[in-house]
Amino acid sequence: MQVLLRQGTAHWTLYPQFMATIDGVRQYTTQLVPEAQNFAGWLPYRNRRWRLASDKLAFKNFVASVGLKTPEFSFNADAELNDVVVKRAESSFGEQVHGPYRSSKERPIDLAQGEFYERFIEGRILKIWYWNDQPICTELDPMPAIKGDGISTIGDMIVRRAALSRRQSDQDKERLLMRCAALLKFYGVTASTLLPANQRQIIEFRYGTDLMHSRDRRLLDLRTANDRPWFPELYTIGEKLYGTIPNNVRNGTIFTVDAILDAQQDVWLLEMNSNPQVHPLVYPRMIADLIPATPDNATPIAVSQLPGQSPNPLQSA
Repeated sequence: MQVLLRQGTAHWTLYPQFMATIDGVRQYTTQLVPEAQNFAGWLPYRNRRWRLASDKLAFKNFVASVGLKTPEFSFNADAELNDVVVKRAESSFGEQVHGPYRSSKERPIDLAQGEFYERFIEGRILKIWYWNDQPICTELDPMPAIKGDGISTIGDMIVRRAALSRRQSDQDKERLLMRCAALLKFYGVTASTLLPANQRQIIEFRYGTDLMHSRDRRLLDLRTANDRPWFPELYTIGEKLYGTIPNNVRNGTIFTVDAILDAQQDVWLLEMNSNPQVHPLVYPRMIADLIPATPDNATPIAVSQLPGQSPNPLQSA
């Protein structure tokens, strides 16, 4: 499943990634295993890791130190805070994220597990793709929500929405409702609440769950889009974060940044990802940098594609 880029006598190899859930844990794999759920794109290297992409607290400390915005946080087990989520310093795919809670007293943190409190910010979920220090594109999603019909419970509507992404077993449905319980309580409702007609209710805040739908997503191509007041900040973010990547893996690197865009158009940075799904819009810039400029009569670049693969490998994400 590797891709060969060839120009003249030179060649480059791109390595595949797949998203799979193995033993209940979501993870990337370079092999097309039976548990694979979708294709996650090609990388020009096998795997790269660095501290700020694997340690959320290290990331947040750095971001705050250089004047960028990140939600307030605390690893004080006795802290009395309002409107918080509980996270682990080392986790991925939205796992081990609990809440939100109106008070930190509702959910003590376990310091031995690397847990900490982070202020919950309501807004749109923003994911930014970078090639080296340059932002290439963003995806902007509303926090998944439902609209009442006056006859269905919130729980029934959550299950129906999740079923639009994939078939849900009884165990999946039970796990889904348990996962949503704290957020519903935060807003003063439960899965049994009958939502009045046309009343909107947020039901999730984590990225990449079955409750997120691509039809709600806004894709912004930074090669052409320039009309958002927060766009210039994306370049500052890229420059500062790119400088934290170790020299031996810095050049020719793809990474993403997860953030929240609030109602005031402020960008609140949450975490950095070192081996993300590769957005299709990244490939032109990546390939242009990998393969140097050549005369017009040079051998054309050949890029292979998985048979039957959707043009947008993230569409099912």
